[in-house]
Amino acid sequence: MKTITKLLVLLLAVVMLVPCLAACGNGDGNDTTVDNGGANNPDDGETTTADGAVVMPPVLQLTDGNGGQYVYKVHKASNAAEGFVSADDSNQAFYCEDFWVAETSEDALSFAVYTRNQTIQETYNIRIAMVPQVGNMYKELNTFYTNGEKHDATIIKTISAATAATGNLLQDVHTLDYVDLEHPAFDQNSVKQFSMGGKLYYLSGDMNISSMDNFAPTIVNMQMYNDLSETIVDTFGEDIYANIYELVTEKLWTMDTMLTIAELCNVDQNKSDGPLDVSKNDTVGYFQYSASPLYYFFGAGGRISEIDEDGYPELVIAEDRNVEIYEYILRNFNTVSNSWIPNGNSGPRKTNFFGGGTLFTDMTLWDVRKQLYTSAQFEYGILPNPLYEEGDDYACAIYFQSCHHVWAIPSMCTDAKNAGLLLQVFAVYSSLKDSTMDAYYTKTMYLTVAGDKGSREVMDIIKSSLSYDIAGLYNWGLFQDTILNADTAPSNQLTSKINNMDVAEEAMQLTLEKFKNPQYVPNED
Repeated sequence: MKTITKLLVLLLAVVMLVPCLAACGNGDGNDTTVDNGGANNPDDGETTTADGAVVMPPVLQLTDGNGGQYVYKVHKASNAAEGFVSADDSNQAFYCEDFWVAETSEDALSFAVYTRNQTIQETYNIRIAMVPQVGNMYKELNTFYTNGEKHDATIIKTISAATAATGNLLQDVHTLDYVDLEHPAFDQNSVKQFSMGGKLYYLSGDMNISSMDNFAPTIVNMQMYNDLSETIVDTFGEDIYANIYELVTEKLWTMDTMLTIAELCNVDQNKSDGPLDVSKNDTVGYFQYSASPLYYFFGAGGRISEIDEDGYPELVIAEDRNVEIYEYILRNFNTVSNSWIPNGNSGPRKTNFFGGGTLFTDMTLWDVRKQLYTSAQFEYGILPNPLYEEGDDYACAIYFQSCHHVWAIPSMCTDAKNAGLLLQVFAVYSSLKDSTMDAYYTKTMYLTVAGDKGSREVMDIIKSSLSYDIAGLYNWGLFQDTILNADTAPSNQLTSKINNMDVAEEAMQLTLEKFKNPQYVPNED
């Protein structure tokens, strides 16, 4: 009886949602205004009507060359769970789940993806043909190009996208008909910060939850924090420190504050057995994830590069504030000089934090919703990465690593006009109420995974502050590696890199030239 009831509920939801989306697609303009938590889109421009309704893409009945149903062929970042070979540029624990699901379920995101796709297929007379990633995505695109195989879109890991963009394997999005990059469904920071020299080959937006999902906020064990609150207040001498979310909203949440509180929490049962570890019955104030130095550098406002007013990247890592932030992290988060800080990847982090014996750690929102939410035996809170100085603005820069994926159009596609139209369609339809971004951000993260009001305010901070440092993607001058490895570096590695800035500038200019004038280069591997 319960199964029948669930099926009826799902059927009713589909019946209610599909006509709503279809009506939007047909240009009704009614009830299409989206509240997705203050997305990265400060100016709607001309993408909404006078009454605030979202502007929809034109509804066209697409056909193939024979007048039949159009096949929308998409190369999709896949995962080991789907049974495919592990890719050498891909962490298979993270995968694309915002584009395609074979069947609906009670999960809010997969339900929204399924119903959105059904609506798009019916409205535009298309059939989605998913081509799952099997190996390295750049090599696969290279093979598709060589063999003349056409795909209308690729949902691609950023590391592969970076190489593909300079090898004539992707189309400049600016050249595509129907794509309105000022539409709020596109993440305006990705549009600006992935552009170089007037070219844009990959981007993010409401069709792509990966950007937000791969950001790693700082997570706090709220039970431990509340138990320690009296000591924390005594240490800082102000009652406000009893409420960690108030510290966040008042911009008092700094790296100094976090480390001070963490050390108040530490209890080392045996100082001779190495770093703090809950498996040794220690209480741990802060467990440092292996990528945390990079998140903390960007979270504190550090930048490797900025896009100037003419749309070109400029290396800014040598500016005093960026150097200061790096040196601060090197002094205070380096596990060689601060041996009390336990450090490691996802396995030991989970061992230390999930059991309830660690106060602070850092993990992606993917890990929070997939593992912590389902496994934690305690109340946790979501915090932005701490500031460098009190009063600074929060920044949430994406670390590209091997997990983050973006959307792009391959240089060879069935029909460039249709490819551009459907990119716009998927972005806009994903932004609608009850569609994919709403299902991910509002229903899953904001109302479910973020279990208290404070964490929900932080979710809004994260969503409105996502940014992308393209110098980190291309790793010019190895600056990104240098920051990432600050946790174990024996000495300051940044100074020598800055002294050789010409090397980084040369690498950046070479990338820029390839970006502006890509020419196909056969696979050199």
